[in-house]
Amino acid sequence: MKKIYDLVIVGAGPVGLYATFLAAAKNLNPAVVDALSYVGGQLTALYPQKHIFDVAGYPKVTAAALVEELYGQVKQYESPVLTNFKVVNLEREPEGEYKLTAEDGRYLYGHRVMLAAGAGMIVPRTLGIEAAEAYLGKGFEYVVKDVEEYRDKRVLIIGGGDTALDWANFFTVTAGEVTLIHRRSKFIGFEGSLRRLQNSTCNIITDAKLIDIAGDGKVESAHYQVKGEDQPREIKVDRILGCIGFTPKLGFLKEHNFEIAEGSIKADQFMRTSVEKIYAVGDISNHPGRIKLISTGFGNVQIALNHIVSQQAEMEEDQEEASLEERVDH
Repeated sequence: MKKIYDLVIVGAGPVGLYATFLAAAKNLNPAVVDALSYVGGQLTALYPQKHIFDVAGYPKVTAAALVEELYGQVKQYESPVLTNFKVVNLEREPEGEYKLTAEDGRYLYGHRVMLAAGAGMIVPRTLGIEAAEAYLGKGFEYVVKDVEEYRDKRVLIIGGGDTALDWANFFTVTAGEVTLIHRRSKFIGFEGSLRRLQNSTCNIITDAKLIDIAGDGKVESAHYQVKGEDQPREIKVDRILGCIGFTPKLGFLKEHNFEIAEGSIKADQFMRTSVEKIYAVGDISNHPGRIKLISTGFGNVQIALNHIVSQQAEMEEDQEEASLEERVDH
């Protein structure tokens, strides 16, 4: 007899881990899968040492520390956590449950599915200049691999979103000198992060774009063009970090009948997608009033699970009434 979980959660990032814990706490029988070889999702893969400021109860917490605490919650229960499980197919079985099949042939079943895959498979957006690729790994990066490589260095950060602001704030404490260049005058990151950066020692340059990188085998300087100026400016730097966002790839999800909006999956006020018994939470969910924050994702989980529990209770009540009527008829 095949085992069918009450809920299979796709994505073991912060929101997926929280969903696994809370589902188990609500007496559901969940399992969580992730394509990566470890839990934590994009936080662990991209910026484990970056500080996060929007989680209740933490003035600030590193991504790695937050993931560790969330995973600790999950481990209070015996819910399966399957890593290296890259879902390549999702199909409805004749009796109504879903079968999720991994690239390596493994599979499992769930009465319901919750998509908590963040932005899906993501690839950093490139700066679009030849020198950036030439110096990749030689002082220029799109993802911070080791914060110690930036310690006491002259750091240049490109971007105006949350990742750029967070790293700029982080390196004002550890690096020797920090400059941030943003191509617009208006920032799109968290306002609190921007205020903190404006009150720091960071040199913020707006309405400008990076046009070239120079150095003898490694990054030594950068050239940027300020809007309205004829001549580019030069800045001496040791490290350059490109934080201009990521390109999401929905992968297997694009092959199903999900309603897609702005590169993510459209959901209603209960986090239900256009596909029956499949929910979307966190960054992958395009629902009314969406805000791309971890704390918002936690709220999505509460809403979705409350709906699932109520639907399951109604179903069990209907089954009990049907069984009672059958006994009376006999």
